[in-house]
Amino acid sequence: MMGAGMIWRMAWSNLLRNWRQTLLTIGAGAIGAILIAVTFVNYDSLQYSIQKTIDRQLGPITWMLKPTDDQLPGFTQEQVDKLVEAGERVTDSYKMLPYVSSEVTLRMEDGDDNKISVVKSVLAISYPGEAAANFDPSPSRASLWREAVGDDEVILNAATAELLGAAKGDVISLEAGESDRLLRVRDVVKEQGLTGFAEGGVYGGTVIVAESLVRELKGLPEGVYPAILSGSDNPDISEDAMFRIEEVDYNVHYLKKELRSTGRKMNFTLIIGFISAVAIFSSMLFMRQVLIMIADSRREMYGVLKAIGLSGRQVAGMFAMEAMLLSLLSSLVGCAAGIGAGFAFVSLFYGGYHDELKRMVGQAILIEPHISWIGVLLLFALVFAFLGMVSVLSARKAGKFSAVEALRGAGNNGGPRKRKSRVLRWLLIGLSCYAVLFHFGLTFLFPPDLSKEGNMPLIIITWLGTCCAILAAVIYAVGKLERPLIALLKRIGIPQLSLMLAVKYPRNGMGRIYTTSLLFSLIMMIVTMTVTIISLVTAMQSVHRVPQTVLGSGGYAPYQSETEREKILNVARLDPDIAGVIDGMLAVEPFMLNLGPNEEGLAKAVIPVTEELLQGELPPLAGRSPEFGSDQEAWESVLNNPDSIVLPMAFIKEVESLPGWHSLKAGDEVTLPVFIHKQLRMENEPMEQGAAVTFRIAGFLPPEAQQHQIDFYNTTYMHASVAEELSEFGFKWSNQNTQGFVLLRFDYRDVGLSQELEQRFAVGGVMNFTVPYLNNGAQEFFTKRLVYSFVGFASFSGLISLMGLAVVQFRSVRERSKQIAMMRCIGVPGKQLYWIFVLEGLFISGAGLLTGWAIGSTGSQLFIGAAQRDVPDYEQALAISYPYEVVLPILGTLLLLSLLLNMLPAKAALRLKAADALRMNED
Repeated sequence: MMGAGMIWRMAWSNLLRNWRQTLLTIGAGAIGAILIAVTFVNYDSLQYSIQKTIDRQLGPITWMLKPTDDQLPGFTQEQVDKLVEAGERVTDSYKMLPYVSSEVTLRMEDGDDNKISVVKSVLAISYPGEAAANFDPSPSRASLWREAVGDDEVILNAATAELLGAAKGDVISLEAGESDRLLRVRDVVKEQGLTGFAEGGVYGGTVIVAESLVRELKGLPEGVYPAILSGSDNPDISEDAMFRIEEVDYNVHYLKKELRSTGRKMNFTLIIGFISAVAIFSSMLFMRQVLIMIADSRREMYGVLKAIGLSGRQVAGMFAMEAMLLSLLSSLVGCAAGIGAGFAFVSLFYGGYHDELKRMVGQAILIEPHISWIGVLLLFALVFAFLGMVSVLSARKAGKFSAVEALRGAGNNGGPRKRKSRVLRWLLIGLSCYAVLFHFGLTFLFPPDLSKEGNMPLIIITWLGTCCAILAAVIYAVGKLERPLIALLKRIGIPQLSLMLAVKYPRNGMGRIYTTSLLFSLIMMIVTMTVTIISLVTAMQSVHRVPQTVLGSGGYAPYQSETEREKILNVARLDPDIAGVIDGMLAVEPFMLNLGPNEEGLAKAVIPVTEELLQGELPPLAGRSPEFGSDQEAWESVLNNPDSIVLPMAFIKEVESLPGWHSLKAGDEVTLPVFIHKQLRMENEPMEQGAAVTFRIAGFLPPEAQQHQIDFYNTTYMHASVAEELSEFGFKWSNQNTQGFVLLRFDYRDVGLSQELEQRFAVGGVMNFTVPYLNNGAQEFFTKRLVYSFVGFASFSGLISLMGLAVVQFRSVRERSKQIAMMRCIGVPGKQLYWIFVLEGLFISGAGLLTGWAIGSTGSQLFIGAAQRDVPDYEQALAISYPYEVVLPILGTLLLLSLLLNMLPAKAALRLKAADALRMNED
């Protein structure tokens, strides 16, 4: 009996003797592992970085409470006490911490070299000491809170101190408005929880100062707190669970939940994982086929071992050793390379697009590459389990053969071709037809609801099943189309014998041919779907599809009071860098009106038409009264005529469903009832009409502004006097917390100019100036880069199919060495032998690539159709063009590479001498 040591030595010897095949097998098996590792690192990095950000910015903080009434300066001390008492009453689980804060600028001057460091938009915050110590009871920080901060002291967190270049004992200047205070740095502490809290991450740093200083800067009276932080030590309490009490009205901001949601917007693991899953499946198919081919080539040797007394289980165990070594090496190489690639991907992808991601999600979460040792072990175990399973299954098959047949040499070429019965043939045709009909029916005739849970797995399984069935039919059809193909290819000078044998030989090993072709098919399917679906997302986010202005202006800054409005206007007028580039500005204060027939309240945002408004870049009217020759005339009619109105397009659809109303068109006269708004209305209580106004419709306009601010929902444009008259019926929704907006006109498509304006307004203390084109353009830019990343990611997995083709074709040359020798002996020209292998490989790769392309292209139409159906009537329809410019180059490149790979074994066949080929060992 052979010992384990001998079996291991035999396995190593076989791998080393066929080192080229071993390297190709390890490489193809490792590609799936690499992509899985990249997915794993991406996921682990996101989870680690999100949790690290939560610990740094929130720590024990879970919720933030603010008064429901925005006009109030904050909670009174009595309300704070009631909330603290209520939190303790709920199983002593909720902690409350009131605080005061103000935005400041920090400045520090180095006396030695006159260097000045400035950090703008810093949050100066103060907590009641004893309450903060109870809220954050960690020993390292409890003493920090109990020792009150002096009026001339400041505590910096480490991140802010690094930006400023300050250390303990330094003197810094704290500026806010006209106030300027010199403070001594009492301590520099770790940025965590209360010391890192930055109210949503919109500030550049956080400092702890005396409460009296913040109240002075903010103008807050004693005993009033604008907000309260809340948290819980009870792990059973959900981040969604915040109690309510009748005595105090407050809104709850779910800080941890919102921060986790922000992280989810940055998570592309699902897409990467889907591509990786196809890659690892392809790797498993490839490994299985190569191992079966290796086992077939060793039948004669294994037959001898069986003849001298070894059992089939022992032979299978010998082969299993070799197969497990290949799986082990593939897993080690794939995991090591994949972890490195994953770190590079996270660093380059998230680091390179950090600013764009921040614009998309609203705050900065720095994604750092990370994977734990437990993660590394789990990753290796997962990959090795998949590939090891393939090895075990292949080894079981390797031991199932007859020793007599093996010694006679039967089966070296995969055994004699079995004739397919009519039943199997018709079964294949029936399954293929059913798969095609089901696939196209699911895609075009009866598309499922993609939002329903459970439909996506059904769709994916359908695509995979259709791909497998159609590919089998295509390969079967190639064998039946021998004569038409000969007639076609003969015209371009390809020898008839080469085509005949290229179609004939694969029939002896349909399993390997189908598996290799399936690799190409799966890769091309996932590449095509990835490109098409992400192109759809890009089209949906296009800044050219939806107007990027608010009432014709490229930028806006909301305000909550007259004082804030004057501050914004003064910054715009007095800052030369702003005043010199803007073409005009105006302030608007939209209000909602219930305009609806039959006591149906159809809320509209009302905007008076003024000269300043008409100077903006208003979108074209979707419908215009025939009496006007241009949009300008229609707008001037509303400007000068109280009876003229421009309605939102959505109004047409709203009134069509109401009894007694007919479809409206531009030029019609319409009487709009104005209903009295009540904050609280009893069930079935009718709406009370307060007025009725008759207008002639000058035109309809898509509600472009509401894309950016809910305050402009269904914008309706009226004469200024009519808007003023109806303002007594005006109201604001609960989620409309602004009094108005300062709108600025400038060349908003100039990204550099837009970014400069944002910075200048921030310097002037206006932190909420927004340019929709800049924000949405950043998202579109990011998505386009995302396309390239995912396409490259998916295309990389195409190496598996190319390696599979190379192994199969080289193995085919060795298996057919005796046939090649015989043909050389009877005078078959080398050119014809060359074309046999080129055509065979081209059929394998071409059938797979074209099938995958067809399934991927048609399958992606399901997503395109769903997106087009969801486009609102007032938005421009999605103009989706098939991404030929990306898909066809990938298809052509894979075909070209497969052709080049086919030439290598073809040339190897030409180099075989007849005598050598007859003596060649198939290994």
